Amino acid sequence: MRNALWRRTVTLHGRGITLRTARPSDQSALERLRDDPEIDQFMGVDSSPSALLWRHVYLGDQSGAMADLVVIGEHDEHMGLLSLWDRTIPHQAAEVSIWLGQPFRNRGAGTEALRVALRYAFDDLKLHKVYLRVLEYNTRAIRAYEKCGFRVEGVLRDEMRVSGRWYALVYMGVLADEFAAADIRLTSEE
Repeated sequence: MRNALWRRTVTLHGRGITLRTARPSDQSALERLRDDPEIDQFMGVDSSPSALLWRHVYLGDQSGAMADLVVIGEHDEHMGLLSLWDRTIPHQAAEVSIWLGQPFRNRGAGTEALRVALRYAFDDLKLHKVYLRVLEYNTRAIRAYEKCGFRVEGVLRDEMRVSGRWYALVYMGVLADEFAAADIRLTSEE
């Protein structure tokens, strides 16, 4: 699936947010936002010194993602990062990951960023499916994913050890037609 379409520079607008292709100049602002114990907790990263690698934000060719999109707020502030990752088997699917810095959570920005990214994934990139992995205790994220049409596809029990305790990793996915229906529903609720 690695082709020129994935590598083109994009700017995508949503309600109160913009997603745009990450640039090297975004790295320091994103790393300041990413230096957050709550993000670590929801990513399953412990607070040990060995976890510092997880707090570094890799962009573009360094990240391995097919598309790194910076979430930008109404006042041109960095809010977080959304990435699309391809599979080695080309079946028109990609994995999505997203995180927002602390000041930008609980305001609907994550859901809106995800909606904008899914429109791009399905309409422009012509993907059939987008999927993700989320720790069972990240209920705020799971609710946002469900709003966008994601469904639980599987649960890997005791998959990740976080702060000395085992947790399940939930796999969720959304198909293009499922997202289209969810997006229409969300638009009608606005």
